[in-house]
Amino acid sequence: MRHLTRVTAVGCLILLAVWPVSALDKEVLAVVKAKLAKGEALLNQGEYAEAEPLFRSAVAAEPLVPTTYMGLGAALVGMQRFDEALVVLTEAERRFIEWEQMIGIAELQKRQLAERQLLSLNDLAAAESIPGSETSSVGTPRDLKRVNEDRISKEQFLFRERRELEEIHAIPAQVFYLEGIAYLRTDQPFLGIEALEVCLLIDRDHGLAHYNLAVALFGQGEILEARDHLDAALVAGIEPHAQFVADLERAQG
Repeated sequence: MRHLTRVTAVGCLILLAVWPVSALDKEVLAVVKAKLAKGEALLNQGEYAEAEPLFRSAVAAEPLVPTTYMGLGAALVGMQRFDEALVVLTEAERRFIEWEQMIGIAELQKRQLAERQLLSLNDLAAAESIPGSETSSVGTPRDLKRVNEDRISKEQFLFRERRELEEIHAIPAQVFYLEGIAYLRTDQPFLGIEALEVCLLIDRDHGLAHYNLAVALFGQGEILEARDHLDAALVAGIEPHAQFVADLERAQG
């Protein structure tokens, strides 16, 4: 179980760095970062019970930060409290998507504000130098403004359309990996397999996901697919259980 719940707080620190400065309290974020760092260290030591209150405290301090939910989910999986973990990890999915959307919207608004400011300067310069600029039919400030507004409107539409396609990649692979383990350990093999496959869709080199998927597929009689994922796990440096390898080889033979 030591490798099962390895979670990194680095991803959260990156997310915090790009969040709009005015949206979150800096002092609160400093507290959340400190709790995440301590929680991660405890997870890596297998001290799941000690890590749990740190992550819960981080969630309470700032519920918007999604990585706190992932850390809490990892601690719960480590303590084999799988039903509780699934609730928290489902919430983590939602929080990561909302976080990514807020970042994207903030970046879009910032860029559009800069473009509007530039256009206003161009309008002012043109109005001062071109007689009748308000009534000219081609290339006037009014025409330029309309073209710019049309382009911004299209950009906003395309931004909304991309959201659905990009949502899954807003969620770290580790969230789906932990969900997969929790589903498998609560006798929901098909949901577990699906979650592990999504994990590998995001991170195809996730060795533990390959290994646990191999075990799950073997349990469903998918021998060839199980072998493929076991091979991928071996390439990633995962040491498999000797009995599982023997059983798989016997089934192939």
